Amino acid sequence: MPFPEGVPSVPVRYSITSAAGGGPGEGTLQLMPTVPAVRIPGADGVFTGGGTYQFVDGQLADSQGEQVRLLPTNINGANPAVWAWLGIESINGQPPRHFYFTLGTDQDDVDLGTIQQLAPDLTQYLAVPGESAYDAWRRAGNDGDEGDFLASLVGPPGDIAAANDYTDEQLGQGLAAEVARANTAYDPAGAASTAQSAAIAAASSDAAGKSASAQAAAISAASSDAAAKASTAQSNAVAAAAAAAASLYLPKALLTVDAFMAQSGTKVFGHRGAGMVCPEHTEVAYDYAISHGIQAMELSVNVDSEGQLWCLHDLTLDRTTYNSGTLNTYPSTGVAQRVLTNGRVMLGQGWTDQPMVPLRRMLDKYLGKVVLFLEPKGNDAVVPLQNLLATSYPHAPASVIWKAHVGTSFVWPKQQGYRTWCYVDDGSSNAVLDGKDSLVDYWGVSTSMSSTRRKEIVARGKPVFSWPVYRRSQRAALEADGVVGLMSSDPVYVRGTTAQATASRWDQQVKESGGTPQTDYNTDAALKFSEADGWVSINRARGTYGLGRYCPIVPGAGGYRIQIELKYDQINTADLAVHGGLYFGKASDDPYEFNTVNPSAGYHLILRHNGVLRLYRHVTTQTGGIQIGAADIATDAPVAGQPMTIQIDVTPTTIEARRLGNPAWTTGPIADTTNRGGYFGLSNGSISDTAARPHWRNLLITQL
Repeated sequence: MPFPEGVPSVPVRYSITSAAGGGPGEGTLQLMPTVPAVRIPGADGVFTGGGTYQFVDGQLADSQGEQVRLLPTNINGANPAVWAWLGIESINGQPPRHFYFTLGTDQDDVDLGTIQQLAPDLTQYLAVPGESAYDAWRRAGNDGDEGDFLASLVGPPGDIAAANDYTDEQLGQGLAAEVARANTAYDPAGAASTAQSAAIAAASSDAAGKSASAQAAAISAASSDAAAKASTAQSNAVAAAAAAAASLYLPKALLTVDAFMAQSGTKVFGHRGAGMVCPEHTEVAYDYAISHGIQAMELSVNVDSEGQLWCLHDLTLDRTTYNSGTLNTYPSTGVAQRVLTNGRVMLGQGWTDQPMVPLRRMLDKYLGKVVLFLEPKGNDAVVPLQNLLATSYPHAPASVIWKAHVGTSFVWPKQQGYRTWCYVDDGSSNAVLDGKDSLVDYWGVSTSMSSTRRKEIVARGKPVFSWPVYRRSQRAALEADGVVGLMSSDPVYVRGTTAQATASRWDQQVKESGGTPQTDYNTDAALKFSEADGWVSINRARGTYGLGRYCPIVPGAGGYRIQIELKYDQINTADLAVHGGLYFGKASDDPYEFNTVNPSAGYHLILRHNGVLRLYRHVTTQTGGIQIGAADIATDAPVAGQPMTIQIDVTPTTIEARRLGNPAWTTGPIADTTNRGGYFGLSNGSISDTAARPHWRNLLITQL
C-alpha cells in the first residue's frame, strides 16, 4: 500500500498451503490496527490503515499483486505510542483465527508465519518477537561463541545448602502468587501471557542465582533440578491461567446461544425490549424484561452523524421521540442530551420520558448474561456495528444472534461465528429461502403469515421464531405450527399462563402487562388514563381492550365475581340505546368486538344510556349476540359523570348481572353453562361517538 513520504513502513509476507490438497491455500487476511488512528510525527493527518488482503497462489499480496507493507508499531513520537496489529485470518473456509503482532522500524522484512504465539489455542495472545539469551549477551558487548556464553554462566562454587533451599514449597508459593495475578486479569490472553512469563522469569532467576552460589559439585544436580522445576512451573502457570481465563467475565455469567436453545419448551424473547409495556428500546424496557427472567432480547441499532450506535428501531426519530428526522443527522451529544422518547402517548402519562440508550451501554451491561439479538436497521449502521463487535467484543458470537431481513447479507456474521436469524416476508418464495439456507441458523416468520406457510418453513428443519407476538392465543397457534421462539413486546405476559392480579391500580396511569388493545402499537386503541381518580377509557369507536393481567380468572368452589365502576361523562341524548360494558367468559385472549363475528365465544354485558341492562351470549357463527335471561332489566338512566357499580357473578351453573343500588336491578341467576373461559375485557359496545364512551375504575375479582 502507498505511504506518504517520510512515513516508515515494513514489508510483510505470509505463505499458506491448502490443508486438503497441499497446494497453495486460498483465503483472506484482514489486518487492522488495534486503535482507531495513529498520528505520525511530521506527517499530515492520521494513519487509519489496514485492509483485507487475498492470498495469490498461497502468497499474501495487496490489490496490485505487490508485497503488503504495514506501519511499524514503535515509531518514535507516534500517538498513541502503544498499539499492535490485529490479524483476522480466514483460510480455506475454516473458522476465522485472530492473532496480534508488533512490527519494529528496524525490521527489513517480516514473515507473519514465523511469529510464535505463547499459546496458539488462545487466539487473543499478543505475540511479541524477542531475542535469545545468547544474542542479548553479545549485544551487551561480549565476544565469543555459544560455548563461551554457556561457560560464562558457571560461577564460583557456592554453598550446597543454598542449592537445596530451592524447594517445591518455595516454588509452589511463587507459582500460587502468579496464578493469583492471572486470576485477576480480565483479558484471558494477557492473563496467561503475564503469568507464564513471570513464572518462567522468577524460576529462571531463582535457579541461576542459587546455582551461581552453589558448590561446583552441586552445579549439575542444581541445574537439573532447576530445569525440571522451571518446566513444571511453566506448565502449571499456563494451566492455571487457562483455568482462570475460563472463569472470567463471560464464562461466569454466560448464557450461550446454544445453551439457551437447548432449554426445553418455547423460548420467549423481548421484542424492542418490552415495547408494549415500556418505552421501546430504552434501558428501562430492557431492564423490565431481564428483571422478570426473560433470557433473550432484541436490540435494534442505528447510527448518529458521528458514528455512535444507538438502540432505535426506525431510521427516524419521528415515531418514538419528540424529535423528527433521521438519526444520522444528529450529533452524539444532541442525542444524549436532547432526545427523549414519547412512550407516554401510548403507555400512559404516568411514565417519565426516557432518554435514548447507547448500544455500548447495553452490551456492557448484558452481553454474556442473556442472549442478544442484534440487528442494524439502516445500511449505514452495518459496518460500525461490525467494527464495534470485532474490536471491543470479540467474545460476542457466543451469546449474540445476528438478526436480519432475508434481503440482506449474512456472510460477515457467519464468517465471524455468529448464529443467524433470517426473518422472511409472508410472500418470500422457497427459492429465496434456498438461496440463504447455508448462512441461516434460524428462520423468522410473522404472526400474519398463514399457518400453512409457517408449517412449510418449519418443515425445512431449522428452528423457527415468530414475531410480533402480543397474546397467549397467538402463542398457542404458533406452537401448534411448530414455532419454537416468540419475539414478544409483552414477553412476561405471553410467557405466563396465570393471572398477575385481582384488583386494578389504574391510578398509576401506566399500561399494564397483559393489556391487549384491538391494535397494538396504535395510540388510538391504547387504554387512556384520566388525570385523577383512576378512571380509564378507550378513545376509539366501538373499541375494546383485553385485561390479560387479571386472566384467566381463577374461580372458587362457587365460581367468581367481577365488580367494576362505570360512568358516562356525556349522555348521547340523540340515541339513548347506545351502550358500553364488559365482555367475559372467553377461553382465549383473542380480540373481541361487539356485533362482529369473533374468533372465540363468550358473553357480553351492556348498559345503555337509557339505563337498560342486558346480558348476551356471543358465538363464532354470527355477528349479533344472543340475549339470555327473560327480559331487559330497567335501571335508572345514567347521569353524566356519576359512577355506577356493575357486578357479574359466574357460578358453575348460572350467570347473573347486577347494577348495584337497587335490589331489583338484576337479571337474576340465569341457567347457562355454555362458556366458562377466564378471559375478559372492556368494551365500548355500539358507541361510535367517543365523547359518549364509557369510563371504568376500581376493578375487583373475587372468588365465590
